[in-house]
Amino acid sequence: MISIKYKQLFDLEIRHSFYLTGKCTDLQVVPTIACQALLNSHGLRFLPTETGGKIFAKVTTEAGKDFMKSPLTEGTRFTFLLRLKRPAFENYTILNVARSKKQRYYFSNLVSNLAADTSPLLLADTAAKVVTDSDLKTFESGTFSFSETSTAANLASELRFTDTGEALSQELSNHNDTFNFSYDLDRGSSGRARFFIGGVQRASIFVADSYEFAGTFGVVEIFYKSSLPATYQFQQSDNSVETKFYKMAFANRATKWRYIIVNKFSQSVTGVSVAKTNGTPITFTAQSGAPAGVFIMASGNLLPLKEEPVSGIKLSDQDDKVLIANLPNPSLNLVKQEGGDIFSDILVTI
Repeated sequence: MISIKYKQLFDLEIRHSFYLTGKCTDLQVVPTIACQALLNSHGLRFLPTETGGKIFAKVTTEAGKDFMKSPLTEGTRFTFLLRLKRPAFENYTILNVARSKKQRYYFSNLVSNLAADTSPLLLADTAAKVVTDSDLKTFESGTFSFSETSTAANLASELRFTDTGEALSQELSNHNDTFNFSYDLDRGSSGRARFFIGGVQRASIFVADSYEFAGTFGVVEIFYKSSLPATYQFQQSDNSVETKFYKMAFANRATKWRYIIVNKFSQSVTGVSVAKTNGTPITFTAQSGAPAGVFIMASGNLLPLKEEPVSGIKLSDQDDKVLIANLPNPSLNLVKQEGGDIFSDILVTI
């Protein structure tokens, strides 16, 4: 009987402070077509999980160590797509609501950022330890264009692909002091790239296939490089395996909760108050500009959106009579930015 032993190379786990467990099931991790081909060529297996995914390799055991049967070569890169499974994810997650359509989140193990439990993080922000704008990259597909104004007679540019060493170059002559560089990205590789004019870097992008990457939330890239810190290195110099447990952590968004109370049936109510007095108090104040028969009460502080609902927010009338003992929490399907504030609106009819 033939016995084949597999050992886990690494684990990708997505976490989120919105959930009581801290674990996030809102994103799907999918190998790209090129990544799947790479996995097949090395006899590796990808196992999707509810909170991410795992890669397993065939190994042989000698002297208490597990050695890869098909070791990875220097610079090997596994690329995974991140796809949203829950449309409201960006509402209850601290993310940049003003980011451009071309920006996506990019995570990799080419960082040195350990969590409190010493787990290696795939995040750029070493202070916050959660996903921030530092993890955003501009994704380009099809064509990359860049306009430069200069009085020079000629300008030379170059698009360098970081992980393959490939480069595309272009030199243009002056036309009304404007140089419009344009690159056909289908001629090069996919992945990280940097754009230079006259040897000076002018842009950093991620080149993505327009079809495969369409609609993705972001990308995760896991590299095998001998220069990686020990805490990130899953294949050792002797080709033995030490499983690494990589994590990506999202933080839950906090908003101002705003109750819009429409007085449709209770004609005796001429005023209202909203407050949470049990546990940690929450204060709400009346907002000006409400039309007749409508009361708008907003929280003074930002309140975190969480899986566990907040109970005990009560609505009272002008005589302090409780009208509703437990007001609903806001829906996660909508958050609104007004000026410098982000609101969660809750419609209540009395």
